[in-house]
Amino acid sequence: MSPGVVVNGGSRFPVTAVHFRNSGNRRAEFHLGDDPVLLQFKLLGPLCVLSDERDITPSAPKLREILALLIVRANQFVSTTDLVDEVWGADPPRSAQVTVQTYIHRLRKSLFPRESGHEPAGLHTGWHGYRLEIAAEAVDKIQFEQMAQRGSVALEEGDPAEATELLRHALRLWRGPAMSDVETGELLSAYAVRLEEGRLRALEGRVEADLQLGRHRGLVSELKELTMTQPLHEGFHGQLMLALHRCQRRDEALDVYRRFRGRLVEELALEPSPDLQRLHRSLLTAETEPRPAPEVPAERVQVDAPAQLPNDIADFTGRTELLGSAVRWLSPAERTDEGLRIVSVMGMPGVGKSAFAVRVAHRLRPAFGDGQFYARFGPADAGPKEVLGQFLRAIGVPPERLPDSVEERATMFRSWSVDRNVLVVLDDVTSDADVQPLLPAGPRCAVVATACSGLQGLAGTHTIDLEPLTAGESFEMLSVIVGRERIAAERDDALGLVGLCGHLPLAVRCLGARLRSVPGWPVRNMRRHLESSTRPLDLLQFNRLDVRSRLAGSYRTVPAPAQSAFRLLPTLGTGPFSAEDAAPRLDCSPKRAEALLARLVGHGLLRIRPDGAGGGPVRFEFHPITRCYAEELLAKDNPAPHLWPGYVREVLEVREEG
Repeated sequence: MSPGVVVNGGSRFPVTAVHFRNSGNRRAEFHLGDDPVLLQFKLLGPLCVLSDERDITPSAPKLREILALLIVRANQFVSTTDLVDEVWGADPPRSAQVTVQTYIHRLRKSLFPRESGHEPAGLHTGWHGYRLEIAAEAVDKIQFEQMAQRGSVALEEGDPAEATELLRHALRLWRGPAMSDVETGELLSAYAVRLEEGRLRALEGRVEADLQLGRHRGLVSELKELTMTQPLHEGFHGQLMLALHRCQRRDEALDVYRRFRGRLVEELALEPSPDLQRLHRSLLTAETEPRPAPEVPAERVQVDAPAQLPNDIADFTGRTELLGSAVRWLSPAERTDEGLRIVSVMGMPGVGKSAFAVRVAHRLRPAFGDGQFYARFGPADAGPKEVLGQFLRAIGVPPERLPDSVEERATMFRSWSVDRNVLVVLDDVTSDADVQPLLPAGPRCAVVATACSGLQGLAGTHTIDLEPLTAGESFEMLSVIVGRERIAAERDDALGLVGLCGHLPLAVRCLGARLRSVPGWPVRNMRRHLESSTRPLDLLQFNRLDVRSRLAGSYRTVPAPAQSAFRLLPTLGTGPFSAEDAAPRLDCSPKRAEALLARLVGHGLLRIRPDGAGGGPVRFEFHPITRCYAEELLAKDNPAPHLWPGYVREVLEVREEG
């Protein structure tokens, strides 16, 4: 894109050339005045808008719907009538056009850079409509369509190697169903169907290219899965038949045809196409010669770059500055050295360490195109040896070639990664010993690890300490989960509810899930239940979400003396306390008490009060939810006055003063 100008509302803004980084995920860089702005618009999955790696996606449902339609028709004129039809369908309110104007104003204000005294560039007003003007390279939908078209042309011209490479890159742009978190009307629903059909065509073309390259053995399991998820897709069934036949599994290939034909006749009263019938006849007469897969050394097995990251959550709330800090530390573009960089995410159980790490990893994914690995630790999960086996199998090492020892597996993984861009995410680790064997060797690699404690000994580590959310952030999180209108109608009760949780993200999510599961149930009732409960942790679990189990997992990792101290500390009351205060209850010296309290802080079960860092003694305190768990443990052996009502009174007093 050559230098030029963008005209908007009579103002002219100089625009420099568009720059690209990483062919798999290109970004458009604009210079509006003196400030460069990197914008990315993503539709192939949850709706996402990034500005300089910062997520600026609107949260209001109708605003997202209008933005999605503008992105789908990027650089095209979208009439106000189309916007109204999309949002309200056949029964728009009388104020629909004015409301659309308001939404457009909000989009301009939140998404596009602003120069003093001028309208922001990018979203233009025309005659009864609007146009989103943005470089094609900044929209993942357009990138996908262009790359898929190039791959199709390469396949038609007899270059399957080029075709499979292009189509693989195109398909990696997909993060899930198109616009999966957008409320779609008729127009966007039609576009979503069209995009999904384009994805399936690209996938079918990539499989065809791999078949031409003799990779049929590796395609069988993938095609079996595709025929299960696309039971009426004739192309995938034909490709599976051919792959099975070339693997000398003709009986299975014929069975695929029999089951597909039966389903087609039963559901649609149709026969398979002539092409598929010809393939079937050729298998019956063995006219198609099976082609056994070539013997390929294990080190040269061609596999896709591992992409093991869990899905990012759409209702992630807050942490903007901490996200930016982690991304800057790990980003290869920001580095001035050649050392491996690590981010360790620390915090109490339930504070959102895993969600934070996954969001950081997805932000960085385009920069680590050679693979993104993920492993979760914990009492019931795998150790370093099993995780290394998982990583090595993902890069194509056959199970029979895996070494037996952790050291040999670690050496093999380091040898593979030394010249690659690899991101490793290790979730819920307990010590440096879990992490050390899994570190990649390449200078362009990065690691994100989450733990309650124990990662301070790793060199090159940038530590992120997560605290519970602010009152505003936890209120916003509850609003997104339950519904904005429902929470806004009971604002004071909702603020009191998240306050009782100590603004712990997992606790807020549990309560939000409970409220969402019973539409119309008043928030005030949930608040009253939590206030009056003698076992509040019972309310902080829903299906697989369970605050108590997270606390128990951390509790099990501390030594027995610290566990005993943890159980006794609730008898000190609800306020902060020092080691001198705790020593008599723990039946030890103040020095020993301070060591036990510090151990509990290191495992996220206790925290140091901020005002304790001055000249006076260090003062410790419970998070209210952690104190509930300690009280439960204490009550198992020793009947004691329940302290939760005291915390409830504190929260209510703070709310009244506020």
